[in-house]
Amino acid sequence: MICSRNKKIAAMTTAIVGTAALAIHFLPTSRTNASDHIDSPTIAQDRGSDLTDTWAFLDPNDKSKVVLMMSTQGFIVSGEHFGMPIFDHNIRYRFEIENTGDARPDRFVDVTYSRGLGRQMPQTATIKLPNGRSFTAPTTISTQEYRPPAQVVTTNRATGVTFFGGNADDPFFLDDTGANRLVASSIANPGNPNKSLLGERGGRDTYAGFNTLITAVSVPAEMLRGNSNVIGINSVTQRRRNQEVLENGQVRGSGDWVTVDRDGGPLVNNGLIPAPRKDEYNGASTMDDARGKFEADIVKSLKNLGTDNTHINKILDMAVRKGDILRLDLTVPNTGPGGGNNRTGGFGKMGGRRLSDDVVDAVFTVINNGKPLGDKVDRNEVAFHNTFPFVSFPVQPFPPGSGADDRTRQ
Repeated sequence: MICSRNKKIAAMTTAIVGTAALAIHFLPTSRTNASDHIDSPTIAQDRGSDLTDTWAFLDPNDKSKVVLMMSTQGFIVSGEHFGMPIFDHNIRYRFEIENTGDARPDRFVDVTYSRGLGRQMPQTATIKLPNGRSFTAPTTISTQEYRPPAQVVTTNRATGVTFFGGNADDPFFLDDTGANRLVASSIANPGNPNKSLLGERGGRDTYAGFNTLITAVSVPAEMLRGNSNVIGINSVTQRRRNQEVLENGQVRGSGDWVTVDRDGGPLVNNGLIPAPRKDEYNGASTMDDARGKFEADIVKSLKNLGTDNTHINKILDMAVRKGDILRLDLTVPNTGPGGGNNRTGGFGKMGGRRLSDDVVDAVFTVINNGKPLGDKVDRNEVAFHNTFPFVSFPVQPFPPGSGADDRTRQ
C-alpha cells in the first residue's frame, strides 16, 4: 500500500538542489574529485547514480568485440561488503552510442538491475541491446571473506554479448589531492596556477584500496558501427522522473527517464565546469555540449589554468563541439595484457580509453600546452586481468595477524 503522504523525491530533490545552488556561491569552486567521482552537489548525495568513469576499447583477445564499461558508486570499503555493493534497481545504466559523427546518440545499450538485498545475494541484470534483443544475467556477489569470490561472467549465445556486473578494485588511478590543489590554485591565481602541486606528493593513488561497482558488456562491433569505423561512447545514469517512498520504506520510480549523471571524456565536469553549473552539466545532453551551452565556462577554466588558445581549441574539439563523448576508431590496434597497453592505441590515439591508459597525465599535458605534466601515479596499484571483464578482484578484508598494507593512499 502506498502511504497517504506519498512523497515525490523528484520534487524534494528540486528544492534541495535549489538550496544547494544558493549555498554553493559561497563555497570555493576548486573541487575536481577525479575522473568523474562525486562531481556535483547532487551526486554527492546520490551514491547510486554517481557515475565515476567510462571505458571503451577493442577486446585485445577478440578484435570483433568492443568492451563498454562504466563504474558507479566509488569508495566502497571492504568492511561494508554486506551492504554497500548494491546496484540501484531504480536506475537505468545506459551506454549511449553515437556513430554518425555528430553529438546525437544513435544506439543504446541499457542495463537495469533487480532490487538488491546485499548479504551475499546476487541481483539479476537485464541487458537491452540496440537490435531490440535482451537477456538476463546474475551479478557477482560481494563477501566479507578474505579471498574474493570468482567473477561471474555471462555470455548470451543468441547475441554474442558478454556481461559482468559486480564489485571490483577501482581501476582509476590519480592523486586527487594534487589535482584539487592545482585547480584551486588556478582559481586563486587565474592564469598562473602552481602546476607543481599536481605531482608534489610523489605519486599517491587516491583510489588504491577502494572498490567500485562495474557494469561491463562485450558487444560485437557490428552492433555499434554506423557508416564509418568511428563510434562515440557516453555513459549515463538515469532515474524515473517521479520517485515514490512507499510505506514499507522502499522507493519506486515512475514516469520518463531523466539523466542524473553522465561521463564521456575524463576530467571534464569535475575539472572544467564551475560548481554552480555541475548539476546542470550532469543533467544536460551531448547535444547541449555541441550547441555551446557550457563552452564559455570551459574556456574560462582553461584560461585560469594557463592554457593557450591553440590547446583550448584542441580541447573544445575533443569535448565540446561534437559533444563530451569518448571516441573509438575500430581500426586502431589494441594489443597487450590487462585489456591492452600498446603505445599506438588507447586514449589520445582514437583508441577509446583502456584501463591502463594514464588519462590524467594525458589531459593535464594538453592543458599544459603540450608540455608533460603529471601526478606521478602512472598505473593502478593492482594488476588488471587479461580477459573480460579485465578489472581486478575487489579489495577484501585483511585476515587477522596478516600485517598487510591496505594500500589506501590518502
